[in-house]
Amino acid sequence: MRADEEGLVEAAAVAIMDHLQSHPLAADCAGGVARWWLGPAHANVTVEQVERALNLLVARHAMRRLSLMNGTFLYSQALPTRQ
Repeated sequence: MRADEEGLVEAAAVAIMDHLQSHPLAADCAGGVARWWLGPAHANVTVEQVERALNLLVARHAMRRLSLMNGTFLYSQALPTRQ
C-alpha cells in the first residue's frame, strides 16, 4: 500500500473511532460507514479504503465484524473485555 493511501486508511480508522465515541451502538456495512459515518471531511476515501480501515480496527480488537447470511459484513464497536 502506498504511503498516501496508508494515510487515508489510518485517517478513516480514526474517524470511525471518533464516530463510535458519539454513537457507541452504531453498526453498519463498509458502504454505510463510508457514506454515513465519515462525513464530508473524508469524501475522498473509497469504500475499499474504508474496508481496510475497518479490518485494521478489527485486527486491533477495537471493532468486531459479523458475517450476515447474504455475505455482507456488519461492523460495530468491540465489546470491552472483562478484567
